[in-house]
Amino acid sequence: MPAVRVVQVEGFRCFDQLRVEGLTRVNLIVGANNSGKSALLEAIEATLSEESPYVLYRASYERGEYQRRERAGERVVEIDVAHWFHGHRLEDGAAFTLRAEGDRRWELRRVLRKVPTELGAPFVPGGLLLEMERTGGRLSNGMMPPLPISADGTLGAGDPAKFVGHGLRLKPPVVFGTTDRLFPRELARLWSGVVLTPREERIVEALRMVDPRVERIAISESGGMANAKVLLRGATTPVPLGTLGEGVSRILTLALNLALAEGGFLLLDEIEIGLHWSVMPRLWRFLIETARALDVQVFATTHSKDCLEGLGEVHRSAPVLAEDVSVHRLEAGRQESVRFSARRIGEYADLALEPR
Repeated sequence: MPAVRVVQVEGFRCFDQLRVEGLTRVNLIVGANNSGKSALLEAIEATLSEESPYVLYRASYERGEYQRRERAGERVVEIDVAHWFHGHRLEDGAAFTLRAEGDRRWELRRVLRKVPTELGAPFVPGGLLLEMERTGGRLSNGMMPPLPISADGTLGAGDPAKFVGHGLRLKPPVVFGTTDRLFPRELARLWSGVVLTPREERIVEALRMVDPRVERIAISESGGMANAKVLLRGATTPVPLGTLGEGVSRILTLALNLALAEGGFLLLDEIEIGLHWSVMPRLWRFLIETARALDVQVFATTHSKDCLEGLGEVHRSAPVLAEDVSVHRLEAGRQESVRFSARRIGEYADLALEPR
C-alpha cells in the first residue's frame, strides 16, 4: 500500500489553504467544531480514490447538499457543487486542488468554467461546466471530459446506489466510515466481505472489547430482510445483536470497515461516538494492531478528550505500538496543522491538559 505522508488542500470547502505533514500509519485529527475535521477527511478520500468520479458525490449526499429528481422512473440526485469550493463560490474560475505525497504523489483539481459557445446540450449556454484534472492515478493522467452544471448550479450524480460505498470497490480500497450504528441490512452488506475469511476472527476480537462473552457472530439476509445475531459463551442459542447495547453495534461497524480496508485506506469520522471512555485504550490497541496486520492507513477524527486519554494510556502501556500514531490539530484559519506524537499526548493526559 502506498502510504501518505503529506496532504495539501487549496480552496476546498472551509479551507483556503491547509497543509498536514508527518502523517503516520494511524492519524487522529482533532479540533474544535467547524475547524474542518470532516472536510479534511473528504479531501483525503477524494485525492486517494484514483479515477473514481463518485467520491465527492458521496460526501455531498451524506451532508444533504443535493436535490432529488425522478428521471425515467429512476431515483437520481443532483449535487449542489457550490459547497465544494471555498466561500461557496459558483462562478467562472472557482477552483480547488487536493494533493497527497508519500510513496507516490496524487493530485486532483476541479475548476468551474464558463461554457464555450460551441458546446451544445447538455451544457447550458452561458452557464458553467466542471473541468476535472487528476495526476498520479493508475488509469490516466491529465484532463477528463468536462461535466455540465445545470442552470440552478447542480451536477447530475445519478442513483445514490452507484456512489454510496463505492470506495469499497476501489483497488486499493478507500473506505469512509463512522462508528454510527448501522441497520442490519447495511451490516449484512459489509459482513459479506469478511465472512469465512481470516478477517472474521478479528471482528469477533473487536466485539470482545465491549463484551468478553462474545463467541461468534452471524449476519444473514433473506428476502430483503437481514438479521444479526451473536452467540455468547456458555449459551446454546444466539441473541439478537441489538440486545448487547449500542457499543457492540458501533464497534462492529468500525471493525468491519477496518477489515474491508485491507491494503488501503480507512477514514473514520468521530471515532468515539457511542463508545464508553473505558473502551478507548482497548480500541486504540485493536486499531493499531489491526492496521499493521492488514496494511491499512487510518485517518480518524474526534473531539473527545476521552479518546486522547485512551491514546495516552496506550503509549504508557505499549510505547512501541503507539509509535505508529500521530495527532494533528486543526484550527480555523490556520494554514498548517499542529502535530503531536502519542508520547506528547500521554504527557498532556498525565497533566490533565488538552493539547492545543
